[in-house]
Amino acid sequence: MKATIAILAVAASFAAAAEEASEPATASPGKFSAEVSVDVLSDYIWRGKICNGNPVWQPGVTLAYDAGDLGKVSANVWASLDLTHRRGTANASRRGCGIQELDYTLAYANSIGPVGVEVGHIWYNFPYGNGRPTEEIYATVSYENPVVTPSLTAYWDYLDTAGNDVSAVYATFALSRDFALNDELKLTPKAEISFADHAYTGSAGGTELTEQTLGLAATYAVTKNLSVGAQINYTWTPSHTLRKEGYMGEGEHQIVWGGVNATLTF
Repeated sequence: MKATIAILAVAASFAAAAEEASEPATASPGKFSAEVSVDVLSDYIWRGKICNGNPVWQPGVTLAYDAGDLGKVSANVWASLDLTHRRGTANASRRGCGIQELDYTLAYANSIGPVGVEVGHIWYNFPYGNGRPTEEIYATVSYENPVVTPSLTAYWDYLDTAGNDVSAVYATFALSRDFALNDELKLTPKAEISFADHAYTGSAGGTELTEQTLGLAATYAVTKNLSVGAQINYTWTPSHTLRKEGYMGEGEHQIVWGGVNATLTF
């Protein structure tokens, strides 16, 4: 009898271990985390536009709370600062310590199996007259798989502060995949194509392809909490209408840009 009970106990333990191994690993609920990052880039390219054709540095801080199956909430502060004073708003940005842009983001993310969903709100601010503040709501859907990860993100600028119709929508479809060369080094190629409606671009046409980007990023884990990386991208304007209207920048429709970055997590 005792032997039978022992055998059943061992079998039950193996079954429990097998069941646990078959379930996807999830982060421990109730976990706070913080991330500090900084990018140094040759140019500031945003949604196919050259916002700054000179070197910039872009720091960011993210605080997050992972509630396990209930999802993760995060708050981010991000800025873009001049490394030179050659931009058109040089005098204004110099008084602001070179600050070109300062953004705040609140987001919620969760996943159902391989499908990831994130929704959030972005507040855009442009100190010292570098632009008009506005706000956006966005949503992202992605599908994790061993071959390639597709994602679709839509942004809705629901304010009229930038002189746009409140129906202004911008969307990006992306493909990416991580390749681990060893325990520390990872390569991530990506491809993106974006489009926007007339209310967003102000174009004489209708919905236009605003930009296409091919990129390659490398990330190296120096320690468990510190990683460094580099990226190179080629971005161009596929729409002939937007090319004529100078969407990317006056006389510009393609650019190669990139830089380096460092990220520290807690």
